[in-house]
Amino acid sequence: MDKKRSFSVSGMHCAGCASAVERAIKTLPGVSDIYVSFASGRLNFVSQEDTPSDEEVILAVKKAGFKAELPPPPLVAEKRPDFIRQWINWLVSAFFTTLLMIVCMGNIPADPRLNGAVQLLLLLPVLLAGRGFFLRGIPALFRLSPNMDSLISVSSLSGIVYSLYLMITSPESHLFFDAAAMIVTLIMLGKLLESRSRYSASAAIRQLLELTPPSAHLIKGNDVVDVPSAGLQSGDLIRVLPGEKIPADGTVVRGKSFVNEAMLTGEELPAAKEIDSKVYCGTLNADGVLEVKVTSTGQASFLGQIVALIREAQNSRPPVAVMADKVSGVFVWGIFAIAGITAVCWGIGGTGEEALNFSLSVLVVACPCALGLATPVALISGIGRAAESGILIKNGSALEKAAKLSQLVFDKTGTLTAGIPELRQIHLAPDFPEEKFLSAALAIEKNSSHPLAFAVVSGGARRGIKAENPVSGFKNLPGRGVQGVYDGKLWLFGNAAMMLESGVDLPELPESMSGETLIFGACDGVFAGVMAIGDSLREEAGLVIKKLHSLGIKCGMLTGDNLQSAAKAAAALDLDWYEAGLLPQDKVKVLREKCAGDRLCGMVGDGINDAPALAAGDPGIAIGSGSDIAIESADVVLMRPDLRETVRLIVLSRSTFRVIKQNLFWAFFYNICGIPLAAGVFSLFGGPVLNPAFCAGAMACSSLTVVLNALRLRYFRVKDL
Repeated sequence: MDKKRSFSVSGMHCAGCASAVERAIKTLPGVSDIYVSFASGRLNFVSQEDTPSDEEVILAVKKAGFKAELPPPPLVAEKRPDFIRQWINWLVSAFFTTLLMIVCMGNIPADPRLNGAVQLLLLLPVLLAGRGFFLRGIPALFRLSPNMDSLISVSSLSGIVYSLYLMITSPESHLFFDAAAMIVTLIMLGKLLESRSRYSASAAIRQLLELTPPSAHLIKGNDVVDVPSAGLQSGDLIRVLPGEKIPADGTVVRGKSFVNEAMLTGEELPAAKEIDSKVYCGTLNADGVLEVKVTSTGQASFLGQIVALIREAQNSRPPVAVMADKVSGVFVWGIFAIAGITAVCWGIGGTGEEALNFSLSVLVVACPCALGLATPVALISGIGRAAESGILIKNGSALEKAAKLSQLVFDKTGTLTAGIPELRQIHLAPDFPEEKFLSAALAIEKNSSHPLAFAVVSGGARRGIKAENPVSGFKNLPGRGVQGVYDGKLWLFGNAAMMLESGVDLPELPESMSGETLIFGACDGVFAGVMAIGDSLREEAGLVIKKLHSLGIKCGMLTGDNLQSAAKAAAALDLDWYEAGLLPQDKVKVLREKCAGDRLCGMVGDGINDAPALAAGDPGIAIGSGSDIAIESADVVLMRPDLRETVRLIVLSRSTFRVIKQNLFWAFFYNICGIPLAAGVFSLFGGPVLNPAFCAGAMACSSLTVVLNALRLRYFRVKDL
């Protein structure tokens, strides 16, 4: 059986590094669908169970020059980069580079050999501070897996070696120690700023991890002991005081309170909690003391599942990234080839100094990082921002599908409607007692979990009806209704199709029942009565459909309700089309017809009853809350039962992919323009000449620009909602 596996990989600094890890994993047996994201430091692949073993994976990554380990549990934070050490190294490098520039430009001391010796002496601390480039880049070159560090190492060392040669043979010549120092210093600054920006992009997960309180009040007999939250186990009894965060998922066994669940579901109003109510890790207890029996902890908790889902999504690869990843895999070799050709051409047609200058510029200006960062940083930012809004996106492919939707199909009950159906009207057969009809309906529908059954039960209870006799032979007929023997008679309760299949003749119904969901009842094969169940449309439904139309998305509806009820709702919402009286498999069939060809057709449902249709949607969007969300069947889960979240999802998806396309454009455009400029092609026609130091700054800026552009998504807002 295929299994998704993930590892944390440290030491990657560009797309070339990621390609090296990917090539190393490809040599292992039984692996497929490999994706390495250096932006998030994750290796993901699919294999058959545990083949290859974890040890084999870690060893393969180690041979490629990197360190792999199993990722931390969902509720454990990733390691924070050592920014203090990076800043110190850069400050040392910048200080000595500045001195080196003064010595070089001021010709201090004036003696050429002594001046060269002083430059070399000032260069050494710079090389020491930036030693990571050389310790990573040179070994990667010998492994025939060059990366960005290899480009920096070769360019810097080439300038240093050539300068040493000039010090011996021609002391009066211009040396390149200053260029080597500037290359290292500027790229160190660029990588530091890029690293901080990438760390900021994953802020959503860190904010979720901070929700778990460090300790919990564990009840042991008559005593209460403070213990670490991580040590809680299922079955433990804990006490949660007012103003404290709940440390684990559980069920309230004593007390009443209101709990703020906005940090997980996005729902602003606190939820009332009493005995048997479910509470979730990380939510805030408002004003009452609760005693809670722990049901789930750690990665099994609702919070743990959310964090795991976000991490998986942020480390997935959408189809739009495939081309950039392929280019990144051969990019560094291509740059070495261009640099070599540049050196040969300028060596033949120009001077040795020009050959070195232009070839170094080519090595430094090329930026595989921008290509490698273009997609993953935007995904991390976009998916993280969605999670902060209560929208859980399962993978990058789902995000891309949401961005390209041409039409969106909604389930009716519980999705377009409030999901709280009520028993509004009863029409009985002549001379049939209402109490007898409702008592049978109440007794039999109690055995069903369908929302309409709850409406019947609650409606009967409100009318003071009691069902005192037991029910036997109960059957649930999906898409039809229920049946059972009550008080010695066979009762059927369901839709018109069920009645017709059972040979029950149906009478003409009052006009007042038109447009309502109808549940017919039959006693021993004879019509006994019909109940009209009504469900009001969601307050925001009309606004959402109007907004989706303005975004160019057609809106449809699939429902198992009768045609009149569906027509009434469709007319009120101005839907483009609708289908009524559908069984679950019928919904899937209609969806596949609507999604034929290149058109992407999403499905929005309650996440439980519509699981087959959600699985068929491109993407499937489950709207719900709490732990009842259908994570397995849907591609996207809306934590808050608010249809406006569908608009936010689509607008955010489009914004994310607009940023990805912008990043890819600028990454390709930068390299396409920068490499010929650095090679001196335009100087042949009187164009500008780029020196290596300028190219190093441009390279650092290119990566930083891509990251900063993606970080705009962290402040994404949808207006007019």
